[in-house]
Amino acid sequence: MFISTEIKVTPKKGPVALSDQAIWNDPSGDAFHIFGGRAPYMINRDKITKDGIWKFTVDGTGGGTWTLERPSNPDVLNKLNLTDMAAFTATHDSSAGGVAFVIGGTTAITIDPDSNNTSPTMDPKYWHRTPIPGMVSYDMKSRTFSRTDTSAAMPMLTGGRAHFVPQFGSNGLMLVLGGIIAGDVRDFNNITFYDPKTGQWGWQNTVGYAPTDRFDFCMVGVASPAGTYELFIYGGENEAPRARYAFYDDIYILSLLGFVWLKIDAHSVEPCNNQDCVVVGKRQMLVVGGLGKNWSTWDEDPFPQGLGIFDLTDLVWSKDGNYDADAEDYRTPKFVEEWYQDKNLSALSWSSDEVKRMFLKNPVSFTATTSGSAPTSIATSAPGPDSGQQSSVGKAGSIAGGVVGGAVILCILSGLAYWLWQKRSKPSPSDEELKPGQSNGNALKHSPSLEPKRKLPTEGLATEMYTPPDELACGGGINERWELDASSPPRELDTSHGACELGVESSEVTR
Repeated sequence: MFISTEIKVTPKKGPVALSDQAIWNDPSGDAFHIFGGRAPYMINRDKITKDGIWKFTVDGTGGGTWTLERPSNPDVLNKLNLTDMAAFTATHDSSAGGVAFVIGGTTAITIDPDSNNTSPTMDPKYWHRTPIPGMVSYDMKSRTFSRTDTSAAMPMLTGGRAHFVPQFGSNGLMLVLGGIIAGDVRDFNNITFYDPKTGQWGWQNTVGYAPTDRFDFCMVGVASPAGTYELFIYGGENEAPRARYAFYDDIYILSLLGFVWLKIDAHSVEPCNNQDCVVVGKRQMLVVGGLGKNWSTWDEDPFPQGLGIFDLTDLVWSKDGNYDADAEDYRTPKFVEEWYQDKNLSALSWSSDEVKRMFLKNPVSFTATTSGSAPTSIATSAPGPDSGQQSSVGKAGSIAGGVVGGAVILCILSGLAYWLWQKRSKPSPSDEELKPGQSNGNALKHSPSLEPKRKLPTEGLATEMYTPPDELACGGGINERWELDASSPPRELDTSHGACELGVESSEVTR
């Protein structure tokens, strides 16, 4: 069976072949721009120009044209460094024309014709490149360039990724993830973001299962009807010595506004780095290009027809590389939704009240799939930054907290019953104060390190639950630490305990 397919070829009257350039969509939706990029192996290096930036406009029939868009302030562009390996993104405001941002990157004689770097090594693959600090912005409406110092928030970033999230902040926020700064690969436990409207940088710690440190991965984002926004990162590499040149084939989700990382149980056929990915249709990620673990451009692409298709809701790879044009709208993956429904958002410790307001201005509401059930609303109130609480992910925290709480109540009831039995058999001194570590046989032991010491009341049982001392000691030589403070981190009971009672001397519990 033969299938006839028409292939359209766009005449290449535009930029020379480039690698690792910054590329962003025009807010009009029918064009894109490129900035910088490297001429591989110095081929056509002399044809790289700084007279403007290249813009490709589609014609609606599968083709388009290249034009060199000249800025209104060419003197600023001429003073900038053209770069590769930069993090880049653009705002989506079509009325304002949109602004593109290019953060960091490197420059060399194969990238910028004005570069004074003229000492390549023997192997052209490793031609020396100089990291460039700062952030370049380009206003697509006024066609003006500007440069912003980022030394405090993002000094000399290479190999990182940026993404614009339109629904948070005053008019959207730009998030910057991963990459290398000063030779160190950045981790994903802290997310840095930038408000294009105010020009302010911010940060927020994450919770959950963060990806391994990496760079040269690809990232896409999509908004859900529930009010969340999910970022998906795929692949990448880590050439730090401690990582032993690791290459990755995994996918992680960062869900906002919860700042929670969740790992997907789905892997591509082979590891991939330096690839590009984009959301196509309503809920599918398209992966194109990249390198494998051998870092060879001669290796066969492991994806069918060189195209990787991943469903962002069902979280599965298309085995045959087919794109589903009839796919339903994107919905937050089920296990991400469960994280919010378990009220884990309330345990998030915010970096500041201002950051908290940025992300909690709109509620999260998941519509239940069960017939006849009402939508599930998730409260978006969380403790302030002074709470000192560190958050945990999943159900383990709430389960462990319930188990500990139940065990504590059993200890209290057991202690009261034991006290009543002793009171009837042998009177206890009413005013005698015990020394640390001593016991008269019917009083609870106290830790010598905790003050003040308290005793159970000598009156009859009260109508309200007695407030226990700071710690209970139940004897038997088996002691576990416990706390009743609801804001404390969840703890798990040691499975080796022999009684239902808790004491004070314990090894530290791992969360």
